[in-house]
Amino acid sequence: MPQYKIVQIKQILKIALPSGLGSLLDILNISLALLFIGKLSTSHIVAFGASMNFIMLFYMITAIFFTGTNGIVARLYGQKNPQLNQAVSSLIFSAFLCSIPLFAIAYFTHLPYLQWMGLTSKSLELGEIYLKILIFSIPPLLLKTTLTSAFSAISCAKIPFYIKIFSTLFNIIANYVLIFGWYFIPPMDILGSGIANTLSAFLEAILLCIFGYRTFKFPLCLKLSFIKNAFKIGIPTGIERGLTLFSLVLIAKFLLSYGDEILAGFQIGGRIEAFVFMPGFGFMVASMSLMGQNIHHLQKAKEYTTLCLWISSIMMGSLGILMCFLGQQFAWIFSQNPQVIQYAWHYLIAVGLSQIPLIFIFVLDGALKGAGKSHFSLYINASSIWILRILPMFLCSYCALPYFLIFFIIFAETYIRALIFWIIFYKINWKVTS
Repeated sequence: MPQYKIVQIKQILKIALPSGLGSLLDILNISLALLFIGKLSTSHIVAFGASMNFIMLFYMITAIFFTGTNGIVARLYGQKNPQLNQAVSSLIFSAFLCSIPLFAIAYFTHLPYLQWMGLTSKSLELGEIYLKILIFSIPPLLLKTTLTSAFSAISCAKIPFYIKIFSTLFNIIANYVLIFGWYFIPPMDILGSGIANTLSAFLEAILLCIFGYRTFKFPLCLKLSFIKNAFKIGIPTGIERGLTLFSLVLIAKFLLSYGDEILAGFQIGGRIEAFVFMPGFGFMVASMSLMGQNIHHLQKAKEYTTLCLWISSIMMGSLGILMCFLGQQFAWIFSQNPQVIQYAWHYLIAVGLSQIPLIFIFVLDGALKGAGKSHFSLYINASSIWILRILPMFLCSYCALPYFLIFFIIFAETYIRALIFWIIFYKINWKVTS
């Protein structure tokens, strides 16, 4: 293998591995909380899943800051621009300001959301208890997302990863102790999980701010030009993420019409799948960062993207096969209900067989965003998900067709969307946005 290829692979892995492992720890946090809560009842699983879907709706805002920050900081870093520190400072301050109205929105809308989902009375009660606490994690969520993106953009993803390890250990211990109790601490049930998750979010954000200041030496400033450019890059991603996340809420609502067990199986399968495709998220961040750093060397940037595809496809394809064969065993970790296990396994087969096209979507999506073409991703993802996924699923639910058709729709749509991304990236003559 040529020496320059080895250098490129090292550069990709330098960003992809810490970013992917950091995201994997995020999923570990959620999954272990689900594991502990799942020991209590199926109603707890449904309440937890519905609550997390509500919080994830706010990820459309975090996506704006993550993509916008990466796009701005990576370009300034690649150009060795001395204004990089001012850009990071401006974006952190704007993230904090945005978090205040977002918290207010969450405070007043979480109960109507749970009622709209059509949960059983028990699940509704548990979901309200959990969300009343978890919404306080929204401000630190925006701060840590912005700082994590800034570190990744300068190929220094290991610092957020080390901080994530520490906050994850804290979160696991706090979840167990506060849910089940320990010595003088009484068991708090699902409320304890909400407190633990919120405290760990604040801990991670504080540590990132400390190390971020040491790395960037950012001054106290707010330059609107950086914020404007970041929003220009990030808003299409935010809209796309919002539509995607709302589609997940609708899918959960469709599956709820088939019964609590199917929805619980879908949620457990989704948590297991998240462990698998989070390494893929790392390659998406790598392709986005390296495209931004090499924005004026498009051929070199495309070489990085192609190499990302090869490495990640081998990894994700292997993990997808593992999901198909060991899906039932993984699902047993989260529930002892045989029906729930069966539904989770059927879902895992559908997504396990589509991991390679899924990583194509991730990597090419990241590369287009790094090139300032986030509107391409918006058009592709939104139209594919809502026309080829949500509409057929609605018809399945409305006509009471077998539930496994919903899982097949997810499988088929992933392949079609991957093909569209490949055509856009490699076959259409587009130019980067400077």
